[in-house]
Amino acid sequence: MKVLALALLLLTGVVDAGEDTLVGTAKTAKANRKKSTAKVITNADVKKSKGKIAETTATVPVNGEPEESLVDKQQSMRKARKEYDARSAAARAAVARLEKEVAALEQQYYDEHDLDRRDGELVRRFNEAKKQLDDAREELAKIQPVK
Repeated sequence: MKVLALALLLLTGVVDAGEDTLVGTAKTAKANRKKSTAKVITNADVKKSKGKIAETTATVPVNGEPEESLVDKQQSMRKARKEYDARSAAARAAVARLEKEVAALEQQYYDEHDLDRRDGELVRRFNEAKKQLDDAREELAKIQPVK
């Protein structure tokens, strides 16, 4: 018990001595700091000033047409995007439909047993569908943005 009390007394003495040296060091460091030599400008100094305030007038060119507002720009962009989406969806649907048609005609060609019908009618229909598919793909490529 005595050992514990002695340890507490020593510990509090060390802490107090540490605080004294720490506080003293801080005070000397504050005293050694340089003071600011710049003058603080106040409102009274500004009022006493005899300087002149120069104002410039910017000339705005007058156009015959007013500039489009941001809301109008957004609405026109939305309208253009909606039209683009509709044209793109229609072109993609046409390509998909024609691809299915070409595949079906190709399958009919191989399944057909009548050589006259196969070489005459089915080849003609296949070539027409293939040409339409190529045209639809070109149209879709024109619509799609370049990446």
